[in-house]
Amino acid sequence: MVDWTQLSDDPNDATAKDAVRRYLSSVRRVHLEVDLLEFIESLAQGRSVLDIGVVEHSARYFDRPGWRHGHIARCASRCLGVDIIEPLVKELNARGYNVVCADATSEQDLGERFELVFLGDILEHVNDPSRLLRFAARHLAPGGRVVATTPNPFSRKFYRRFRADGTPIVNLDHVRWITPTHALEMGRRAGLGLVAYHMVKRFPPAKRILKRLAWKFSPLEWSFGDFVYEYR
Repeated sequence: MVDWTQLSDDPNDATAKDAVRRYLSSVRRVHLEVDLLEFIESLAQGRSVLDIGVVEHSARYFDRPGWRHGHIARCASRCLGVDIIEPLVKELNARGYNVVCADATSEQDLGERFELVFLGDILEHVNDPSRLLRFAARHLAPGGRVVATTPNPFSRKFYRRFRADGTPIVNLDHVRWITPTHALEMGRRAGLGLVAYHMVKRFPPAKRILKRLAWKFSPLEWSFGDFVYEYR
């Protein structure tokens, strides 16, 4: 684990930046044989899971095939959902899900500990992501991990939007982008270590070969729409 503050008091110090660059390169993981939802299911399979931000803005998502909490709740050994939108939390409980209404940036302790705390596309929404990460860390069982998905601003899809719109208009509730260096620093401030960051996208076998050749000449991050940050 690298902590740039142990190397320099200057966040622009070249030696500290090089150490961070080498560390991030060492913990980067690329997955070409599964899609993002399958990858998340593999993390939750058979584990106790605290899933934060389950509503995903609107009740219309609850019946969609890709609704993540539905998949997580089915494959986890035990699952508790958290969201701040009380009417929709009540609706989910009426549908048979185990969900509590709580502010996941607060100092509240839910009184349970989990092997996995999942933050599905929520870090980019909250006013203080370090408070969210501290809330997540508070609910980890020994040896547990926090996994957070967030959009990758370096990806081709956002570049295309930028070219088309001049200013890319994405989810209007977003307040930030989170790059790997940001994720590392946010974790440090929350007392968590970034132990891996994953890029996940299913490619057909022939395209995997072409992509690996292309990545010798262009940035790997270009091909992935999401980052998945793993903290311990």
